[in-house]
Amino acid sequence: MMKLKTKINLFSTLLTLIIMATSFTGIFIIYKQLAFQTEYTQLQNRADELMSAISKVDTDINVNAFLRAFIPTNGALRVVDENGEQLIYMQATTAERIPFVLKEYENYTISYWKDTPILAMGYPLLWPTGEITTLELIEPLHGIAQNIALLKWILIALALVAVVPIYLASSVLAGVIAKPIQQLTTTMQQNITTNRYEQLPLQKNEKDEIAEMTTTYNSLMHRLEDNYMKQQQFVGNASHELKTPLTVIESYAKLLQRRGFQNEQVAYEALAAITKETANMQDMITQMLQLASVNENVEIDLATTHIEPLLQEIAATMQQAYAREIRIQGHDFTLLTDAAKLKQLLFIFIDNARKYSEQPITVTMTTDKQIIIEDAGIGVPEKDLPHLFERFYRVDKARSRKTGGTGLGLPIAKELADLLHLTIEISSTVGVGTVVTILSKDVMIRE
Repeated sequence: MMKLKTKINLFSTLLTLIIMATSFTGIFIIYKQLAFQTEYTQLQNRADELMSAISKVDTDINVNAFLRAFIPTNGALRVVDENGEQLIYMQATTAERIPFVLKEYENYTISYWKDTPILAMGYPLLWPTGEITTLELIEPLHGIAQNIALLKWILIALALVAVVPIYLASSVLAGVIAKPIQQLTTTMQQNITTNRYEQLPLQKNEKDEIAEMTTTYNSLMHRLEDNYMKQQQFVGNASHELKTPLTVIESYAKLLQRRGFQNEQVAYEALAAITKETANMQDMITQMLQLASVNENVEIDLATTHIEPLLQEIAATMQQAYAREIRIQGHDFTLLTDAAKLKQLLFIFIDNARKYSEQPITVTMTTDKQIIIEDAGIGVPEKDLPHLFERFYRVDKARSRKTGGTGLGLPIAKELADLLHLTIEISSTVGVGTVVTILSKDVMIRE
């Protein structure tokens, strides 16, 4: 398989040679036409001089002697009458007669004889007798033929000589283009081999496509490394969190095996503990699956959504399931959002308030389209506030286990908020309560 560097080298070399060959061909053709045009102009001037001179001579002049002075160099001169009959033919040399072609409706005609271009032109001439004749001037272009041949070989030699520097320059260019790609390939292979996330060096102030590719690759590596670390942390935390209920279940199962058949109270206690820990494990696994599904590329079903009906549904569920009072206040407003995901987000925070507060929970809808959830619970220490959205983070593990917390609810809420372009602000005072404010990242989503 041909490498990219070789392809670039060969392609650029071939393209440059094609351009050079085309340019040289154009130069050759233009020079040739200009040379012929120059000779034609000279013959035209010679014919004009002849016309001017012959109009001043007498009819009894020796015409042959007069015309001989106007024969082109190494060429010939011919005069024909209106019927095409030859009146006079003169040639500068005594060699064989010069063959030529003269086409009508053309200023001049180029034909070849013994590899020499022959230029022929016709010119209307008023003969001393008053008869209209045609003067034909024929000139072999030996000098131009030599110059054209010399130019052709010079251009061929230049093309052949230029092949080497063109190839070397193309090789350097291919190396410059392929080097970042080779670095990228090498780095990727090393990352695959060593399970690392090495990034490519990026030169400052570079904004070309290579720099853009490097930046994109480095961003990808950074994201992969970050996701890998989160995954490792998630797996470690999940293993640790699942280990506790499994240990409890195992302990009570062994207790049930040893004494459960003799002591009915021990059997009931063991079964109750096993049932509780099993439920906790089920809740944790469910939330893990929810967190994983939120991280997937899910579609957002945007629609204009009234907020108050969502809050009323959540409040009714809480009151029916836990006999807790949820106070909804403020004025209803609408957001352009995904109603189902927003409801899940609101449920997480209201349920959190329910777990850690015995007093009624207040949910306020403000005029600037904010949702504020307040409880009068035990509160969260200030040092723990920055960590609330970390997976499996719990302010008080003993308290969380008592309330059934898994440390995954708030991370799920954060993922949902990011999907819906919402911002979550939490303020809390220990012994006083917690306030959660949900608002749009754009401050307000217009209807």
